[in-house]
Amino acid sequence: MAETAVPTIAPNVSTGGPVDLERPHFVGLGGMGMLPVARVCAERGSTVSGSDARTSEGLKELARCGVTVHTGHAAEQVPADATVVVFTHAVGADNPEILEARRRGIPVVHRSAVLNALMAADRTPVAVLGTHGKTSTAGMLAFLLSRMAQEPSYVVGGDLDVPGSGGRAGKGGFFVAEVDESDRSHIGVGMNVAVITNIGHDHPESYASQADHVDAYEQCVRIGLHENGTLVLSADDPGCRELASRLAMRGDGPRTVTFGFSSSADWRLTGAATAGGRTTAVLRGPGSVEFDLVLRVPGVHQLLNAAAAVATLHTLNQECDLAVDQLGYFDGVQRRMTLSGEAAGVLVFDSYAHHPDEVSVDLAAARSLVEAGGRVVGVFQPSGQTRLDAFGGAFAKALAGCDQVVLTDSLQGVAVGSLEALAARVNDAGGNAWHVVPNRAQAMVSAADEARSGDVVVLMGTGDIVESGPLLRAALGELDPAVA
Repeated sequence: MAETAVPTIAPNVSTGGPVDLERPHFVGLGGMGMLPVARVCAERGSTVSGSDARTSEGLKELARCGVTVHTGHAAEQVPADATVVVFTHAVGADNPEILEARRRGIPVVHRSAVLNALMAADRTPVAVLGTHGKTSTAGMLAFLLSRMAQEPSYVVGGDLDVPGSGGRAGKGGFFVAEVDESDRSHIGVGMNVAVITNIGHDHPESYASQADHVDAYEQCVRIGLHENGTLVLSADDPGCRELASRLAMRGDGPRTVTFGFSSSADWRLTGAATAGGRTTAVLRGPGSVEFDLVLRVPGVHQLLNAAAAVATLHTLNQECDLAVDQLGYFDGVQRRMTLSGEAAGVLVFDSYAHHPDEVSVDLAAARSLVEAGGRVVGVFQPSGQTRLDAFGGAFAKALAGCDQVVLTDSLQGVAVGSLEALAARVNDAGGNAWHVVPNRAQAMVSAADEARSGDVVVLMGTGDIVESGPLLRAALGELDPAVA
């Protein structure tokens, strides 16, 4: 197995070891992985503090929950009585709060160890994993179990509605957790049910190849899935099929339930369609049960997430007919092709897509939203140079699915030359990427100039492009409605 290239901070406690959560301090508190974990800790009675480089609405909500929030990093912000300091690999080893914890002998642990400790406190921990779709699938499960009066605890890497809503400490026995594989920290997390949406090559800073990913997931399942646990995985995805084959080969693999469009799936989707923002299909399960899925979130790929959620709830002995009914009220997780607003007859959607496969499916979802004559305009902000170097050709093919593409810079400072090279590849792939605008505000003006009434604009990326919706709507509002 290839060594991870992610800069690491050596933890004092690894996943599975005891973690004292009486007084945790989170470094990088505002991250979408950290914030919901901190919230669950606070709601379970811990005295929580933390810091982040910038403020956010989610951090303001944490403060209203009693969490002490600091803007910026400083050694003196580590509480005198801190029992543990929590980090992710987005934090540098030279962070002053990490250094202070080391100096004072306070245990320094990775976020995954804290999440694992929280999950272990519940009777039925459900881990949702996968290269794509895990946030939406975990969000569906959290939403459905809540609507079905199960009062679950959950940690989802995105807001379910208002800022800071990705975490909750419920009173029931289920804990739904989105488990991150980007830095291999999914290995060692304990779970009764493991849901794997797909296994594809991603995170080139951590994985050498597709096979490397499958190796890591095999370790994850063999080490973390509890005895008599259940594995729910895609019947369509080659990586999942390879994992299932490996587990079956030794004859000691877990009970496995599959979902997908494949005729071999235990939970099979047929008749998929999407139009007007509604996505529909028939879902057939064991015992000849049959449900009509009607989702208000766009994109055929969301049907797979819904099938995974229903299959998981069936495994948990929940009422699937009630779950399917409630799925019709699920508005999606924020930043997963969610409506940001409308101006001058143009719909603006926010997308977290940062992998070519994600870009492709979100643009396909956008295409289903435009009426005759409408176009799809994509504004893409790469997540970083490493990812762009690894997947540039695939990004170009995916972005060619737009009618017009605007490329802008990322928080990581992607070189203008790299953006221009990507634009050339998009054009070579049959697309139209004539706007390379590193300044994000100016990029919104370029997108507004391209858009006209009836179009859909998709803002895509993991960085500060999420803040661009108001800028774009303002630029659109300045257009003459007669020519927009």
